[in-house]
Amino acid sequence: MKLKDKVAVITGAGRGLGRAIAIAMAREGANVAVMSRTLNELNAVEEEIASAGGRAFVFKGDISRQNDVGRMVAQTTAIFKGVDILVNNAAVIGPARFIEDTDPEAWDRTIAINLNGAYYCCHAVVPLMINRGGGKIISITSGLGKMPYPRFCAYGVSKAGIIQITRSLSEEFKEMNIQINAIDPGVMDTGMQAEVRALGPDKLGKSVYGHFMENKEQGLLKKPALIAELAVFLASPEADNLTGFYGRLDEYRKLGWRG
Repeated sequence: MKLKDKVAVITGAGRGLGRAIAIAMAREGANVAVMSRTLNELNAVEEEIASAGGRAFVFKGDISRQNDVGRMVAQTTAIFKGVDILVNNAAVIGPARFIEDTDPEAWDRTIAINLNGAYYCCHAVVPLMINRGGGKIISITSGLGKMPYPRFCAYGVSKAGIIQITRSLSEEFKEMNIQINAIDPGVMDTGMQAEVRALGPDKLGKSVYGHFMENKEQGLLKKPALIAELAVFLASPEADNLTGFYGRLDEYRKLGWRG
């Protein structure tokens, strides 16, 4: 098992990619702490992990609240005696609007969840990783963090921030055996994509809406389980020499991932 007896914290773990990562890491021997705002989804993940012989700790909370993150990490540490792996996955798509039509509260909420939440999690777990002699931080970013895309400014800004957190922290903690990388998974077959398509052409614009519909209709959406395999690779000793990188699946294949 690649992650035997490691402790992994995964945010946004009730559905989609977070759920797939939690199950994949538990399958590889990790004890997992799963966090999201939807308890029944987390309980379903825990049941699936337990039925396969794994261990999971469920925490219902909001990563945009530092107190929730602090309590989650404290309880995880009390149960599993530390944290070795952090997966910053929780995110919302945010307001799909031109900037002049964007509700400031919706903008703030997007940044609070997608970017501040990742900061709160890193802030909480890094001291634990230092005490354990190392660790792995894996964040989920997006191509929209590197390219302009109409109506998705808040989301793109938050993901650009995740890229810079990855680059900055990898340098800060390189000498402390903490490897920090980010995955751009591409367009996935998840609930978030369904939410985007449901906005329709009036809110997205005909061109953007057509692009998302083509991805679905042509079978171009990636399965979360595939990206979860990459997350396991980055959390394992196989990726000990890799830090400060952010890229898509094909780029990680060039760096040793065999997925």
